[in-house]
Order: sequence, then structure tokens, then C-alpha cells
Amino acid sequence: MIGMDCPGCGMQRAFIALLKGDLIESIKLNASLIPFLITIFYATGHLFFSFRNGARYIVISVIVTTLILMVNFVIKLIL
Repeated sequence: MIGMDCPGCGMQRAFIALLKGDLIESIKLNASLIPFLITIFYATGHLFFSFRNGARYIVISVIVTTLILMVNFVIKLIL
């Protein structure tokens, strides 16, 4: 609408590229997809198995994923 990509733009294309096995293309499209998926899988596993210090690792993972998302967004804005 305003000519800018949102921070999550490209995530669906990155997921499709990842499913096809093209890791480099997936990272180029949206670098935060892989940390996001790791966070989701770990959080789901923590719900079922109650990992020791699991909540702390989930918070750290969310912070790292958000930082990667924002850095990726700024780089796309600059380029």
C-alpha cells in the first residue's frame, strides 16, 4: 500500500523454497524463517515434555528471531 515490504514479507516464499530444499534461496527471501521454525518446534516440544529451563530458552529464541527479523527488514529497506 505504501510501497514497502513488511518485516514478514517473503516468509511464505521462503517456506516453499525450504520445502523444495533450497536453503540459500529460503534465507535470501526471509532470513528469520528458520529461527522462527526452530522456536515453534521447541515451544511445542516444551508443551509436551516440559524441558528443564525451557521457558527461558523460548524467550531467548523469540528475542533472537525478532532481532533477525528486524535486521533483515532494515537491510531490505536499505537495498
